[in-house]
Amino acid sequence: MNPAKIRRTDIIQKTREFANTHIRPRREELIASDVFPQDLWQEFGSSGIAGLSLPEEYGGLGADYTLLSVAAKTLNQVGGVPGTTMVFMAHWLMSKLHIAVDVPSPIQQQLLPFLVAGKTTLSVAISEPGAGAHPKHLKTSARRDGNEFVLNGEKAFLTNGPIADQFIVLAITSETEGRKAFSAILVPADSPGFRRTEGIKIDFLHPCPHGGIALENCRVPVANLLGAEGDAFNQTSLRMRAIEDAAGAGGQVGSMSCLLSDIAEEAPDELAVEIGAIATKLQALDVIAARLAAMADAAGDDLQPLLELQLGFHQQCQNCAQAFDPLLEKISTPDKPYIRYLYRDISKSLTIAKSAHLARLTKIGKAFIHQAGGR
Repeated sequence: MNPAKIRRTDIIQKTREFANTHIRPRREELIASDVFPQDLWQEFGSSGIAGLSLPEEYGGLGADYTLLSVAAKTLNQVGGVPGTTMVFMAHWLMSKLHIAVDVPSPIQQQLLPFLVAGKTTLSVAISEPGAGAHPKHLKTSARRDGNEFVLNGEKAFLTNGPIADQFIVLAITSETEGRKAFSAILVPADSPGFRRTEGIKIDFLHPCPHGGIALENCRVPVANLLGAEGDAFNQTSLRMRAIEDAAGAGGQVGSMSCLLSDIAEEAPDELAVEIGAIATKLQALDVIAARLAAMADAAGDDLQPLLELQLGFHQQCQNCAQAFDPLLEKISTPDKPYIRYLYRDISKSLTIAKSAHLARLTKIGKAFIHQAGGR
């Protein structure tokens, strides 16, 4: 067998063992908890998979997005706690997208070994209270003062914010005739003028933590600039969301596969047709998820094909999730509350960024109408 295939198989087996050992036995606790357990993060760090997405020269496993997608699917399918997988995927994806590629070498050399060992993690700070992530309404700024940036503003709804030690902050570094230019700046949590805030609480995808930060004349070195100054909205926000959604598609399939297995354990033979219908839908979704991950690996500057396929995948996930409704009404699981929590997580996660999805679908539809009509 190809050595690369053997290695990938070994990595997935290690991921499966982690889910079986550290997530599945605590499923009922984790899926209802508001707090991510410190001991679970420590197990993640010592397991050898914390560096899954990071370069081998720093001790990582060098996984591409295809392997990350399969890992997310495995964690959800076996562990049954999508919020826990979200914590780990955020660590893998933010490290790969923003640190392994976009930052200066000294910061790489400093941070990557700690990220590989799970001794630190990141949070990307884009959204702001009352503004979301819309660039027109973002206000956080960063001005140069000698060899430092001075940041002011507030960020909210930060995935992994309460457990992160390093924050990738999207801030306005210049503005010309009302047009804002954003830069991504690495802000350590121990920086002067940095303060954590409660942020925004959500009632699903537990125990994934979300928090906020306030920056009050917060000073960091100019060397902490990630990528090109003024180009961060495209590189840090738009590209990140496209790649995250594509690599995360496997996790969505894993969650629904776990839910179907939960239901099948309680279901009589009379529900075989409904269960079979969902099982075959999941087979089709699994193929699309694999394709999305492969497209993420090959993605260049044109992300439109990736975004369009992801929208199609999202709609089919919504259709599949709706098919669970009548099944759940026909089974009784009072001693397994985690089944209902899992369904909640699946359903509510599919409503995230609803307005953005509708805007993209409208744009695609109009283009199709104009093309078909020769306009």
